[in-house]
Amino acid sequence: MVKLNYLYLFLFLFIASKSTAQNDCVDAIIVCGNTGFEGLSATGVGIQELNGTNTCGSNENNSIWLQLSIANGGTLGFILTPESTNINVDFDFFVYGPNVSCNNIGQAKRCSTINPAAMGAANNLTGMRDIASNQESEGPGTTNPADNGFVEWLTVNNGETYFLIIDRPIGTSNFSLTWTGTATFNQPPTFQIPVGTGLDIEKCDTDLVQDGFTEFDLEQNTNTIIGTQTGVAVTYHLNQNDALTNDTFINNSTNFTNTSNPQTIFARITDTTTGCFSISDFEIEVINSVNIPGSSFAICDDTSDGDDGNGQGTFVLSDVTTAIMEGQDLTGLLIDYYSSNTNARDNIGAFSPTYYNSTPNQEQVFVKVTNPDGCFRIKAIDLIVNPLPTKVTTTLVQCDSGLNPDGITLFNLNQAIPSLTNGASNLSVSFFDNGNPINTNYTNTSNPQQIQAVVTNTRTGCSSFSILNLEVNVLSQMVTIAPLCDIVDIEDGFRSFDLNTSTLVLSGTETAVFYETLEDALLEENAIPNPSDYTNTTAYDSTVFARVEDGNDCSGISSIRLIVNRLPNIVREGDDDVYVCANLPLKFITLNASILVGSQSDYTYAWFRDGTPLPQTSYSIQVNLPGTYTVEVTNANGCTITRTMPVLNSSDATIEEIIVQDVTIEVNTITILLDASSIGNYEYSLDFPEGPFQESNFFDNVRGGIHTIYIRDINGCGMIQELVIVIGIPKFFTPNADGYNDHWKISGVDRLFNSKTVAYIYDRYGKLVKQLMGDDTTGWDGTFNGTQMPADDYWYVINLEDGRTTKGHFSLKR
Repeated sequence: MVKLNYLYLFLFLFIASKSTAQNDCVDAIIVCGNTGFEGLSATGVGIQELNGTNTCGSNENNSIWLQLSIANGGTLGFILTPESTNINVDFDFFVYGPNVSCNNIGQAKRCSTINPAAMGAANNLTGMRDIASNQESEGPGTTNPADNGFVEWLTVNNGETYFLIIDRPIGTSNFSLTWTGTATFNQPPTFQIPVGTGLDIEKCDTDLVQDGFTEFDLEQNTNTIIGTQTGVAVTYHLNQNDALTNDTFINNSTNFTNTSNPQTIFARITDTTTGCFSISDFEIEVINSVNIPGSSFAICDDTSDGDDGNGQGTFVLSDVTTAIMEGQDLTGLLIDYYSSNTNARDNIGAFSPTYYNSTPNQEQVFVKVTNPDGCFRIKAIDLIVNPLPTKVTTTLVQCDSGLNPDGITLFNLNQAIPSLTNGASNLSVSFFDNGNPINTNYTNTSNPQQIQAVVTNTRTGCSSFSILNLEVNVLSQMVTIAPLCDIVDIEDGFRSFDLNTSTLVLSGTETAVFYETLEDALLEENAIPNPSDYTNTTAYDSTVFARVEDGNDCSGISSIRLIVNRLPNIVREGDDDVYVCANLPLKFITLNASILVGSQSDYTYAWFRDGTPLPQTSYSIQVNLPGTYTVEVTNANGCTITRTMPVLNSSDATIEEIIVQDVTIEVNTITILLDASSIGNYEYSLDFPEGPFQESNFFDNVRGGIHTIYIRDINGCGMIQELVIVIGIPKFFTPNADGYNDHWKISGVDRLFNSKTVAYIYDRYGKLVKQLMGDDTTGWDGTFNGTQMPADDYWYVINLEDGRTTKGHFSLKR
């Protein structure tokens, strides 16, 4: 344990945040010994007591009062050093005496209230020391060069007392004091505790209330503290502050009851003459208090000896001890049981190691536990005899699956628990077959069969043995439900079934519950929640199970196949558009049902045109009329799918107009316009009936002459043709008898076409050199009156048969 002497206690008190008011003159701290102080704090004002009592013009701001008791006279000085070197931290001090009283302290003998920052000091130290200036005070606001934070120290005599007030007007720093000079202070008394001796007091809690609190005689430490000293007094205090100020002390120190355990007590030894004191602390502790955590112990009623469960039983007291001490180390403890608290206290009539309760169900006894230090505790203990659960014999009836009705099936033994426990929530059940534990999902080994049920009270742990009879009912019936066809365009093998539409037959008191698995049906777990809208879990072929019960007795379990039949596998829509020819009424096309899987004979067919039934019922039909044709294909399971085939009209083309652009443009073009009655899909060829054909009705870069346009229906409904005349005027000719371009002649003009066309040819001087008629098949050979015309440009004027006139020129090259 840490011990505090006076000086360190003084230090601690002022470092810590004070819980009491700032000290004043009346409770000034007596300074004894010659040790300096560190870490002191001046906080608060308390009572303002410096008004008019000093020449340094200041009051208390944050102050501490100290009383200096001089033992041997001489010079008295000190140095006050702030912990912070910040020049703005300012400490003042005032000294009064000698031998003045608090209500009449007189004028200060020494004081200093200068501001170190304002005076430009090198540091913020202050105090009294040996200086030759005889300066007794300084500040405030002085400009005296001698003002440096220090004044001349005092000369003091034996037995004098002085007050030293430290005040901090600016800043928040703590400080330290170092005493200088030849004077000494009175010495405090000491704690003359012999080596190896302590002040701590330990005591058992021996009163009737085992709570860790008891009476202590603190005065037993007084003689040890004083030793051989005289003229001293010892007081005891609850905290350091009380010990320091001596304002409050423990009055009942000979019979003090601790308020915490352990508890620290502070002892103060004071010199009755000088007031000097020292403080030390010690602990008082209620030790080795016996702890008995438990307050009751229970056993189960013992009916093995044939009694009727009378609420009595034999208690093994060592078991009781183990329970109520809750795992504590029992080494060295003396533990006995008694019928009353008085007997336990007086050690009268301790029980033997076993005890048979005389009061049924619950009886109170008293345990006394004594430790090696002689500390003991007595506590009332309830000995409880808990009743056993009621023994029950009940029957659980299960039904065979109907698949192999041999009387051996799966039981859910949990279904018997309500009968075995009568619905009590604090009873649990475990099952055994010939002493061996079995799972609650249990397959019987014979029919009927008897197994054991151990019923345990979960609150008391008491158990009894009940009987569970297992019986198997092997009745069953075959149950079916109408198959469904797959859903068109989904066709995943899943459908919603109404299980209530099955062929299951129920008597007047029977009910049916549906399950997905046989095990669930046997154990009555995971029932199908909505049997009227149940979707099979396995595509196309799934099985569920119907459990028929009369009460909770199973009458039978039947399987029900849920079959989803596939639709015919055919091509649903026509691969391409199909056409009939309006201009060819005797031309028929073939439509068929396009079966992809199986033989044509596996299906039946119903044909419709625009929704109207047709008489045909074969796989394929011949049609020559447009419309929307459908065929319904039905397989042997009655599942139908529909194939739709749009049949469109088509025809050969009818020309409304052919537009020829020639003569007046550089590039000749042909555009064919069809009549609105042309309902087919067409392609075009120029001069070649076998093609190539193009989708466009426009031709460009067409040479002059007589052409044939071919238009055919790509749907096979025929081809038409038409002659087209394109007028072409040569740009030049070369009459050199080489067989190429020897004559200048207009294309598209001959005896049959445009024969009334007239062309006039002029030389560059406007002289007419040739007139050509439309039926002239030869053209101009480049001569005039038998004379060859020179190579040059020549001009023409052409009057076409259709009334157009065109002018231009061409070149004669030799």
